[in-house]
Amino acid sequence: MDFSSFKNKRVVVTGANGFIGSHIAKRMAKEGAEIFIIVREDSDLWRIEQEKKDVSIYKGDIRNKDFVEASINSIKPEYVFNIAAYGVDSRQKDYSTAVYTNVVGIVNMLEAVIKTGCKKFINTGTSMQYGNKEGIISEELRLTPSNIYGSSKAAATIIAHQIAAENNIDIATLIPFGVFGEMEGSHKFFPHIILSVLKNKDVDLTLCEQYRDYCYIENIIDGLLLAALKDDIKNEIFNIGSGTVQQLNYYVDMIFKNIKTDRKPNYGAVPYRKNDLWCPQPDVNKIKKILGWEPEISLEDGVNRTVQWFKANHHKYDLKGR
Repeated sequence: MDFSSFKNKRVVVTGANGFIGSHIAKRMAKEGAEIFIIVREDSDLWRIEQEKKDVSIYKGDIRNKDFVEASINSIKPEYVFNIAAYGVDSRQKDYSTAVYTNVVGIVNMLEAVIKTGCKKFINTGTSMQYGNKEGIISEELRLTPSNIYGSSKAAATIIAHQIAAENNIDIATLIPFGVFGEMEGSHKFFPHIILSVLKNKDVDLTLCEQYRDYCYIENIIDGLLLAALKDDIKNEIFNIGSGTVQQLNYYVDMIFKNIKTDRKPNYGAVPYRKNDLWCPQPDVNKIKKILGWEPEISLEDGVNRTVQWFKANHHKYDLKGR
């Protein structure tokens, strides 16, 4: 896919210290964009250590309206990728923080760009906004989130699209279902397994009978960038994923095959999470039809790339919180 149109464009990425945000920042650096990242004062920027020299860093909180307005007025971005969020980590459960970060934060960002203008505002949702659904999940289904992350992201999406429509801001929200890849947080499914093996620890898991659609991170980034560059996308919401679900033990087997270890997964050592989604399967026909998106990197190749990266970089997770 050709993303050279980003060359020399002014691009803002919030949450660039996180998993998805850092991959966007890296891709923008590769394409020669002028990158501005908005991160909290205490953010650990290890994921973009190599790109720090190529980005302008604005340290502050998107919950702070004055900070956001001053930053956006200074930058005057052509593209905004609003990736900052609270609750991606299932251990983050504070209701107020979720609402202020996910809802008030995006409102602050949109109000700021109303005054400066931008070509496209890209938002990310979560499959948690749909809640537990039976069958294939389309973008039109009623939202029934079962946790504060899902409900605050659902509210953020609804409010963001309403504000954007009222103020002629082109916006697209992409809703990833399962994402994995290099630099993902250690508490997530793929890194937990890989790092446990590499550090000679027990691989404690649930029974892993629930289903997931996991898609490699670079495919997700392709979708976000396509949505940004497609001029006729004015106000759209897209699911993004492979469109195929497998039980979690399928992915476990694939990881173990690539990492080549004699260790075995300890199925049933961990109880299922309360309100866990059982079979979130996205309908991805819309993003394929309108954006022409397809996952270019296969699941097998993505798992292999991820395992090889963790083998070479597992020491980066020695610092608590990564």
